[in-house]
Amino acid sequence: MRKRQKAYALIVENGRLLLVRYYYPDEDAWYWNFPGGTLEPGETLEQALKRELMEECSVEVEVGPMVLKDAPPGRDYERYFFRCRIKKGRPQVGSDPATNDSIGALEWVDLTDPDRCGGWGRRNLPQVARVLGFEPRRRRRLPPPVPRRVLQK
Repeated sequence: MRKRQKAYALIVENGRLLLVRYYYPDEDAWYWNFPGGTLEPGETLEQALKRELMEECSVEVEVGPMVLKDAPPGRDYERYFFRCRIKKGRPQVGSDPATNDSIGALEWVDLTDPDRCGGWGRRNLPQVARVLGFEPRRRRRLPPPVPRRVLQK
């Protein structure tokens, strides 16, 4: 079986990466992810990316080089990440009725702060940041727990 192909945009301005908050009905949850999505029949990766960015973020983009490709284990798709630049428009949740009920927000996220996006950011942002030439900050370690008997004194 051939895996589905998904194209995602990596749009960086002033050290911040554009992310989209998507609703996943199967999980009844909202998650941050990259703008983009699945190719429609007959589309190239670049065409799909331009269409998805217009639908989701109301922007026209110039698609640059592919900087990362991966196939998450246990998933039925491959992901292709492209460096993109906004040519026209300012990012805002798109008005396409097919997508606007599944998109909750757009946000520019500091590439050096993976904790900003919760579990998703800790898993994905460091790899993407490095590909884009940014070094994520190390997560701050919490102090060791204080034994209960010490607190009772």
